[in-house]
Amino acid sequence: MTSSLLQEPRVCKTAYSAVSAMIGLITARRAPELFSTIILIGPSPCYIDDGDYVGGFKREQIDELLDFLDRNHMAWSQAMAPVIMGNPDRPELGEELSASFCRTDPDVAKQFARVTFPTDSRGDLGPIVSRVLILQCRDDVIAPRSVGEYVQRAIPGSDLVILDATGHCPNLSAPEETIAAIRAFI
Repeated sequence: MTSSLLQEPRVCKTAYSAVSAMIGLITARRAPELFSTIILIGPSPCYIDDGDYVGGFKREQIDELLDFLDRNHMAWSQAMAPVIMGNPDRPELGEELSASFCRTDPDVAKQFARVTFPTDSRGDLGPIVSRVLILQCRDDVIAPRSVGEYVQRAIPGSDLVILDATGHCPNLSAPEETIAAIRAFI
């Protein structure tokens, strides 16, 4: 006896943040029948400034971050986590993220960063069959507001909500606001 789940395709409502947002979009473009709703939290198709595109960093800054990570994974984690979290009035959030980074295998973290930060996935944006919500923090050093606006322009029919939250992890720093925006969309 086979499960009905194996016989019928599932249509998912799913949320992705940061790097996984671009992976989710690429997947939705390749298999649109699998997704009905996609929620992107702080997506970034490119972290490097390029002409009129403001990705948040100059190429030299990315190179410095990667060199720092190569030299000392633990120090990089402790220095970058509070910056990424973006809530200096709540240092426990930066500490939680730092602990998470420190639990990551340094070789995996280095490889992930070397693949992620220099990548330009702007060409992977475009029409999506699914409904798309982009949640963007009002102040995010990793994916500035301009990136959320760029992603919205590049995905016709998508909705953009600017959260009052700061930092790159509103699911941790402002879960109630993040959940409310998601519920209002779905």
